[in-house]
Amino acid sequence: MDVDGEWINQNGSILEIKVGESGEISGWYCSRKGRAASGKRYPLSGVKSDELLAFHVNWKDDAQDIHAITSFTGRCVESPEPAIHTMWILARQYEDVEQTRPTGAWNAFLTNADVFVRRDVR
Repeated sequence: MDVDGEWINQNGSILEIKVGESGEISGWYCSRKGRAASGKRYPLSGVKSDELLAFHVNWKDDAQDIHAITSFTGRCVESPEPAIHTMWILARQYEDVEQTRPTGAWNAFLTNADVFVRRDVR
């Protein structure tokens, strides 16, 4: 399945990916939830192999460092409509927005699932 282009999940977060000849993924992610600046694009990189893919987003740019990284692992499906089903794990260094309380081992990780559909579908 061709996954190049823009995808949107159930929360309105946008994923744009391009797959290179050897399966490498590049692009950006714009989150509508969490501590990431809404409307801000964060670079991503990863790999695609047949219908499987994995990529990560480092929530850091020249202006801000959220001290978190999210790893997505997913599967591309074509029926009933083209979609990318993902599970993600976010690892974070701080539990508060002010970045004054480091996370403990029990709250350093968040996990959930997202389904992305082509942006032009919605």
